[in-house]
Amino acid sequence: MRHWFLTRLTTNPGLMSLAVALVVILAAPVEAQSASPDRLWTEQPSGATGVSADTPVTMGAFSKLAKLVSPAVINISVVGHSEGGEQGYGSQPTRGEGSGFFIHADGYALTNNHVIEGAADISVRTADDQIFKARVVGRDPRTDLALIKVDGKGGFPIAPLGDSSKIAIGEWVVAIGNPFGLSHTVTAGIVSAVGRSEVHPDGRQMYANFIQTDASINPGNSGGPLVNTRGEVIGINSAIRGDGQGIGFAIPSNMVKKLIPQLARGRIERSFLGVSVRDVTPELARSLRLDKVLGAVVAEVVSGSPAAVAGVRPGDVILSFDNTPIRNASDLPWLASSAGVASKVRLEVARDGKPTVLSVQLRPLPSEYGGEEDMGVAPESQSQAPGVLSLSGLGLTVTDLTPALKQRFRIAAEAGALVVAVDRGGPADQAGVRVGDVVVRSGQEAIGGAAALEKVNGWFRTADVVPLLLQRGRQQLFVSPRKGR
Repeated sequence: MRHWFLTRLTTNPGLMSLAVALVVILAAPVEAQSASPDRLWTEQPSGATGVSADTPVTMGAFSKLAKLVSPAVINISVVGHSEGGEQGYGSQPTRGEGSGFFIHADGYALTNNHVIEGAADISVRTADDQIFKARVVGRDPRTDLALIKVDGKGGFPIAPLGDSSKIAIGEWVVAIGNPFGLSHTVTAGIVSAVGRSEVHPDGRQMYANFIQTDASINPGNSGGPLVNTRGEVIGINSAIRGDGQGIGFAIPSNMVKKLIPQLARGRIERSFLGVSVRDVTPELARSLRLDKVLGAVVAEVVSGSPAAVAGVRPGDVILSFDNTPIRNASDLPWLASSAGVASKVRLEVARDGKPTVLSVQLRPLPSEYGGEEDMGVAPESQSQAPGVLSLSGLGLTVTDLTPALKQRFRIAAEAGALVVAVDRGGPADQAGVRVGDVVVRSGQEAIGGAAALEKVNGWFRTADVVPLLLQRGRQQLFVSPRKGR
């Protein structure tokens, strides 16, 4: 059985699905909410810091940054319930703490979803030691963001959101938090890297595009701001890499800005593209006749999806999405999911080594889509089918796709080499090839049967990447096993 999530990761390294659903996350609690302001954040710093990216940073500058931003930082205490507890005696209370910060004077604040997840009661302590009750307005586990509303008279100090796209590696930043109800903590460091998409805290699958910093993000500081030298929040502290000697990660502010209006409505809407992609390796770039090792190669197109309707094909290399360059496969999930339901986007792809521009009309994920069950070709079929061949170095056994086999196993492909056996742990198995797949093309060569595939396989040497276009049910997907001995 195939399992689909907001982002589906397969056993093929580097392969991730962009079959992104329309996700509705209701606000908690379910009480009626007042109308939210049209714009819940500001980009205007409350005061000048006296430093810029090119100014030597002094201890006095850090102190000034702390004084400007710290009044907006809050401590968040939550009480929840877990079933059973250690002794199994009914529901047990659970407690947790984290940080957050006000973005609107009426009491709207940002924090991490994991800070407030499962909370039955939320209390907020401000920088001047006032305590207020708060409620969740909207939350999004896939980006680890949450918007809460403090019940108070208003006039709360706020922190401005900056432009995270302007971050420079090596730039000074300050992380501020209010952990465990203690006074504020301030740590300084630099931006170590940007665009970290391979980080998945606690194994959670997320739309990740983290800022990496060596500014210490202490336990309890989750949800606090990461601030640049201009006093702007350019990230929300989210994750600590315990085995990385204090390496921390923050959610970029531009990602946050895109989600705040949806969080304020109490639900998240994600758009659907309908492709699975993988990274372009140097070997794959040569096989596909690409000038540069950039982009995301399409491994699978969901039948009937916006990508399929627009003419995207397995083996295409996506070079840009809505005029945003794609460096690798991990760039695409967030762009595709946040472009907006019903948005029309420009997709630039390389096909057969030549640039092609496609127009894609995005939409929410349909209730049911794509995916056939395994074809279930029985082992005994191998002895009955003509032209059964084992492909050297691929761990793959194929036969000609005959009319009888097409009818018996309800195969949609018109012609090709039918996979009847896959060696466990072999190159084809590691690339995701299944029994019942039909190889219809390798590179630019159409595959008419088992002998044709054997001939093409002979062109490749040990350790070469062998590009294969497969037909699986009504869908096509692209894989590239590395040929063994």
